Amino acid sequence: MSGSKEMTELQTFKTVFYHSVVILALPVISFFTSKIFLFDGILGLNNVPSNVYSAGVAVIVLHIALGVFIYRAYFDERSKVPTVKID
Repeated sequence: MSGSKEMTELQTFKTVFYHSVVILALPVISFFTSKIFLFDGILGLNNVPSNVYSAGVAVIVLHIALGVFIYRAYFDERSKVPTVKID
């Protein structure tokens, strides 16, 4: 019984760690990628508007990552709860 509990705790830790890395890394990556390639490179914007639009992209990516984490946390936990039928 202890082994299965440790496996579920390990799986929970891996899931939370994965989502934490995604929530931290994706907005930073999306900021610099959109700034360098899209707003500075393709569109040729000045420095300030490029930073503002890139920050907007990073905020949108952050909200998507947080939404996915909340969705998975809510629905994965609900599906694991055993249902009790009372007659």
